[in-house]
Amino acid sequence: MWKHLSAIAFLIAIGIAQASAQAASPASDPGLHTIRQPYDVETFGAFRMLIQAGDFSPKVTLAAAMARHPTTGMGALSDARGEITIYDGKLIVSYGKPGTYPTPEAETAALLSISSATGWQTIDVAHDVRPNDIEGFISQVAVAHGLNPEGPFPFQIRGTLTSYVMHVNSAPTNGPHGMGQPIAITVESKGDTIDGAVAGIYVSRDLIGIVTHGGARTHNHWISPDGKSTAHLDSWGLKTGSVLMLPKPSR
Repeated sequence: MWKHLSAIAFLIAIGIAQASAQAASPASDPGLHTIRQPYDVETFGAFRMLIQAGDFSPKVTLAAAMARHPTTGMGALSDARGEITIYDGKLIVSYGKPGTYPTPEAETAALLSISSATGWQTIDVAHDVRPNDIEGFISQVAVAHGLNPEGPFPFQIRGTLTSYVMHVNSAPTNGPHGMGQPIAITVESKGDTIDGAVAGIYVSRDLIGIVTHGGARTHNHWISPDGKSTAHLDSWGLKTGSVLMLPKPSR
């Protein structure tokens, strides 16, 4: 009898352990699919899972995401193979290594944030903006143009970036993860100025760590002038004469 009871207790313990493991798994994280209004800000995956667990597993196909007709979006390919950007409704994918890859719509994302704007306000940038001032600048301009400075809202930029650092993922690290550790193996580029465009989302505070790095209010990707390549912007400033586009206020 005691052996029988011990076996039952063992099976119960195994069940509890399995349930605990499942509860701790990335699939149970409520941040793995979030939707916020206005502007249909929808995120598949969570930045914190890339940082804390190196979770580059597929969360959504790009075909399914594009079926929502987003105007702006940014994210990372599954298996840390590259970057995803949506600018003016156009899907752009860049890889960190040369190779043969599927069509962009057939790809999968480990992290993807998308948003839609039915119309844009166009604002000329009247002065240079330093990298440390970018988020404050976007927030201040948003207030002046009828948006909630707490977000979330998408934005787009055309012009010249200054003091930029950007990267494209090329492979997982297969090593330790966490704050201060690299998220992925990357191909980095930096310089004083570069022309092109920016696709970004300014997030509400509850989306920090989901759409963005911890402590950051924006997630931004650069797009080449020919619209064929993209990269994640780690740091960047903005040159006078560039154009910032903000969505028209929602009703």
